[in-house]
Amino acid sequence: MMNRRKLLSSAVALGGTALGLGTGALAFRASATTPTLQIALQNTTTSNQVYAYVTGQAIDNNNALMLLESDGHTVYYPSSPGSPGSPLGANCAIALGAPGSTTTITIPHIAGGRIWFSVGAPLTFLLNPGPGLVEPSVSNQSDPNINIKWDFCEFTYNSSQMFANISYVDFVSLPISLALTNASGATQTVSGLPTNGLDTVCSNLIAQHASDGAGWDQLVVKSGGANLRALSPNNGIVINSALFSGYYQPYVDQVWSQYSNQTLTVDTQASWGSVTGQVSGGQLTFPGLGSFGQPSAADIFSCSTGPFANTAGAMGPLTARISAAFNRSTLLTDANQPDGENPANYYKNAITNHYSRIAHAASLDGRGYGFPYDDVAPNGGADQSGAVSDGNPTLLTVAVGGGTATGPGGGPSPSQSSSSSSGGGGGSVSAYSTIQAVSYSSHNGTQNEATSDSGGGQDVGWIANGDWLAYSNVDFGSAGATQFKARVASGAASGVSGLVQVALDSPTAAPIGSFALGNTGGWQSWETVPANISKVTGVHTVYLTFSSGQPADFVNVHWFTFAQS
Repeated sequence: MMNRRKLLSSAVALGGTALGLGTGALAFRASATTPTLQIALQNTTTSNQVYAYVTGQAIDNNNALMLLESDGHTVYYPSSPGSPGSPLGANCAIALGAPGSTTTITIPHIAGGRIWFSVGAPLTFLLNPGPGLVEPSVSNQSDPNINIKWDFCEFTYNSSQMFANISYVDFVSLPISLALTNASGATQTVSGLPTNGLDTVCSNLIAQHASDGAGWDQLVVKSGGANLRALSPNNGIVINSALFSGYYQPYVDQVWSQYSNQTLTVDTQASWGSVTGQVSGGQLTFPGLGSFGQPSAADIFSCSTGPFANTAGAMGPLTARISAAFNRSTLLTDANQPDGENPANYYKNAITNHYSRIAHAASLDGRGYGFPYDDVAPNGGADQSGAVSDGNPTLLTVAVGGGTATGPGGGPSPSQSSSSSSGGGGGSVSAYSTIQAVSYSSHNGTQNEATSDSGGGQDVGWIANGDWLAYSNVDFGSAGATQFKARVASGAASGVSGLVQVALDSPTAAPIGSFALGNTGGWQSWETVPANISKVTGVHTVYLTFSSGQPADFVNVHWFTFAQS
C-alpha cells in the first residue's frame, strides 16, 4: 500500500506545509525508469486562461527544491532568499493552450511532486529562506491565491516507478483525471470528477447539513456567487476550530462500548501481521504494541492528531487502519479491519465522514483520496485512493476541467456524465444506470475517441482480440441482474467479427454472458445489442472482455447497462 503521506514524505517537506510520515510500504518493481518522463497536460475546461505549475524535489540533485519554468522543460532550482515571502526568480507558470488542446512537458526524477492548475489567473508561489516553497493555501485567508480557482494532483517519479494520484484530502475544486501509459501500451486511469463535480459536492454538503445540522455547509466556499471550492473537514476546522466539535462522540462511545466486551482484530498488512486489541481502562489497547485513547472529530478527520499522532513501529499501520475505519464508520459492523471490507458498506452510519462519502460518490469512478489514509484496503480489495503506478512508464496524461484523461491516440473529452449512483456508498456505481464506456477504472489495448452517437461525449475504440475494460464497484443489489446490453458500433472489414463478453472480478474469469458482433455499417453506426447473463448480485468489478479469431479491431463501445428479467 502506497499511502498519500508516504508519497509526500519521501524526502523533507517543501517549506510551508507540514506533512507527516505515514506507514504505507511500497513494493517497487525491479526495474529502472528513464531519467526523464513526458507528461501531457490536457485543457478540458472552457477557459483560455489555464496555468500549470510543477513543484517537487529533484531526486538526482540531492533532493533540491525545484520547479519547472514556463517552457515546461527547464528545471529551476531556487536559491535561498534573504527574507521570507520573496518572489520566485523565474517564471514558472506553464500556460496551457485553448480548450481541447494538449501541452507536453518533461520532468526529471521528482519526489513529493505536485502538478498545480489554476483557471482565470496565475498562482503566486513565494520563497522562504532555506529555500522553502510557500505554496497556495485554502485555509489562510490572506493568501494571495485565496480567490483563485486552483487544484493539484500528486506524484513521485523515481528510479523504480511513476506513482500519481488525485486528492480530495484538502479540498475539492477543479476536476482532474489521470492516465498512465506504459511501454507495452497498457493504460491505467483515474476518472476524477465530471465537469459539474464541484457543484454536485457543494449541493450535497448543503443537503447533508440540512439533514443533520452538523455544519457541512460551512465547507462550501463561494466567490462571486459561484462555488469556488469545498473544504475538507480538516481544513474547515482550521478555519473554525469549533466546527464538528463533539460530532463523532456518540459513535466513538459506541465503539468503546462494543470493544469493551469483544476484541478488535486489525491486519497491519506488515511484519506485525494481524493483532488483537480491546478497550480496558478507557484505552483501546493492543498488548505489547500500544494504546489509543478516544479520538475527537478533529483527530479522526486529520488521522494524525491526538491518539493518532504516534506512528512509531506497529502504531503506524494501526493508526492508518483504525482512523480509516472511523472515517468510513465501519468499526461497529466489522471487528476485523480491514479484512473483508467492501466499499459499498462505507459511510453507512449516520455519523461518518460525509465529505469523503460525497466526494467519492461524485467522482466518475468513485476514486480519490477523501482523507489521508483512504488507500487502506483489504488485501486484493478495490482501490479507493485514485492512484496509478507503473515501473515502466512512458507517458502520464493529466486532464483538468472534467472528462477522463486519455493516453496516446485518444482525445480529451470536454465533458462527461457521471454514472455513479447518487445513493451508492463509497462511490459504488449502480449496475442499472447507463455506464459510459470511457468511465473505466483500468483498461488494456483500447483508446478513447469523440463519438457522433446520441448523447455525445466519447466512446472506447480500437478494440481487438484480448483487449478489456474494467469498471470498479458496480453494485447489482440483492435482486440481481440477468440481462446486459451495450451500445456498440463496428466498421470491421468483411469476415471480421468477435464477441463482447462480461466477466466478473478478473479479465481472465469465465464470461457470464456475451453477444457476437460484426460490421454495423461503420465505426459510428450505433446499435444497442442485448444479451442474457448468469444472475449477478452484490458488488463486483465488471470487465468487458473482447474475443475474436482475427487480430483486427472489431468494435467500438459507447455505453452499457444491466437489467433484471
